[in-house]
Amino acid sequence: MRRILVIIILVLTLFQTVIYAQSSEADEIKTLFEDQGKVWWVRHYKGLVNDMHDINITLGFDGEEYHGYATYLRSKTRFQLYGKAGTKFKLYEIDQSGKVSGILEGRVSPQLLKVNWHNYQNTVGVSMRLTKADADDSELTSCGHNKWVKNYEGNYMGKNTCLLIQHYAEGEYRGFFYIAQENKTYHVEGTQKLGEDRVYLHLMNEKNEKKGRLDCKEMGANRVDCTFRNDEGVFANQLTHIQTVDTEGIELMDYTIVMDVTYPKIKSKESFNAIIYQQYDKWLQKNRSQTAKESKHIKENPDNRAMMRAYGWYDIEYLSSKYVSLRLNYADNWTDYEEIVWTYDLESQKTMQPEDLFLENSGYAEFVREYIMDVLKKYPEYKDEDYSKWVEKENFEFFSLRHEGINFSTKNNPIYGVRNVTVPYYKLKPYLKKVIY
Repeated sequence: MRRILVIIILVLTLFQTVIYAQSSEADEIKTLFEDQGKVWWVRHYKGLVNDMHDINITLGFDGEEYHGYATYLRSKTRFQLYGKAGTKFKLYEIDQSGKVSGILEGRVSPQLLKVNWHNYQNTVGVSMRLTKADADDSELTSCGHNKWVKNYEGNYMGKNTCLLIQHYAEGEYRGFFYIAQENKTYHVEGTQKLGEDRVYLHLMNEKNEKKGRLDCKEMGANRVDCTFRNDEGVFANQLTHIQTVDTEGIELMDYTIVMDVTYPKIKSKESFNAIIYQQYDKWLQKNRSQTAKESKHIKENPDNRAMMRAYGWYDIEYLSSKYVSLRLNYADNWTDYEEIVWTYDLESQKTMQPEDLFLENSGYAEFVREYIMDVLKKYPEYKDEDYSKWVEKENFEFFSLRHEGINFSTKNNPIYGVRNVTVPYYKLKPYLKKVIY
């Protein structure tokens, strides 16, 4: 009996604590209004900025004005919010000095707050999506918790298909789709609309031409039903999950800084995970050193809102039980864009170099260069003089695996992006040191 009474007391205490937290937060919001008695409602929302940064917003409304607070949970940075009722939902973000430092525009409902934020100069913008929450819910979310890469296998015209798909942000997908019947890999990219269970992926060839569409139901499940549409017709296909790569993340957002990094992690592949973390830690150390240095003389005023920005992300281009090819990216607004393309041998636990693949003195580099240029000269953009001059100077130093060959690519160009060409294995066979297909 005594034990039951203790439990009841604990539950009541917890309940009272929650009620107190909610009421005290609501009372604080009400003090921002001229007449507290006219406040219609006070709501608590929690969500993510750019699907990465935890944020809480508490908002009140009296029929004419909105008042509230926005808090970035990791940094504890807080802003006051103010807006007026109208045909358009718009809030002004006010910093600790009372100056307008940003603007939020979008829509609000009892269950959802979805807005776009930009700084006062409208030079930096982010998206925010928050849902109804308890006032005391300030738990941090891992920014990689809803992101992953999955490998699927299926069948098309009696031959294998492989879908390597990455869920990199809410409702956003990209990856690669290999069709054995064509012996060709397509880049795929698509979205999943809120409330729907289908992802619509467009197939793109190396010329960035659309070559079909893959409609997938319940993407991320162990079995995914798909409809494949191309010039040959419409085909039903069921994909079976065979591998997963998890996503880890590190993020920070405060008055002057926006920083987020995601990187891959494969279960039970500690040597791979270690080398990936080492590279991102190297970038993060550089980032932290720069932001610490700048923070000493940068004041918190609207001109400096979100002025230091750094992002890291990855793309997996090939995945099997033996190999993983990936592109690691890092960009900030004070140094140059950086990228690394690695193919990692999961069995020998090392990053592969060209000498691991090609015979010494075989002349493979000259052959690959000639093959790539023959392909690119057939592309429409090659007629552009500036493009042709640029691509002819590139040495296509990066390589990654495909099911049908080896893909050689350039560094990212701010105008032309990344250009890549896959050289088939049957063309490379005389030059290869080892069989990897």
